[in-house]
Amino acid sequence: MQLALFTLPICLLPGGMTKLRIFEPRYKRLVSESLSSGLGFAMCMLGDDKLPLPIATRADIVDFETLEDGLLGITISGRERVALGPWQSDSDGLKRAEASVLPAWDALPMTAKHQHLADGLRQVMAHFPTQLANYSDNDFNNLTWVCSRWLELLPLSLQNKQLCLKEADPGLTLALINEVIKKS
Repeated sequence: MQLALFTLPICLLPGGMTKLRIFEPRYKRLVSESLSSGLGFAMCMLGDDKLPLPIATRADIVDFETLEDGLLGITISGRERVALGPWQSDSDGLKRAEASVLPAWDALPMTAKHQHLADGLRQVMAHFPTQLANYSDNDFNNLTWVCSRWLELLPLSLQNKQLCLKEADPGLTLALINEVIKKS
């Protein structure tokens, strides 16, 4: 399937949600096309060279609003990881690429050994109650989901995040998060 690319230096994974401000004409078009086709779009991180990285997350628009400054605000939800083929650019700069769906990471039950990760994530998210309201208590019982949210939030290099996204399971993500939390 061909998807439009929303390129930003942020990480969104399946099950995650974030809000975006839409002001560029190319992204207004992306929103319109995404809503009319139902395909969504690829939320794609940019490398140091400002080019799209090869693993992205297919996202859906779940809500929209007019912001105080008159701009369009959208809330998006990550649907699935995708591998991107070569991309091309439309005349207005909107990038598109062929996207292949990658297998989903299996949900893993929370264990006593990793409960500190769920508890810490709850504490961090408590500072953002509107974000926390998007998730249920059950989500915090899924180690894969918890690891995904930490990967989105931690200030890791985009290259490290991209390495984790390429993996067939969340093992590398879990190891990286444990290492970062242990150091802090």
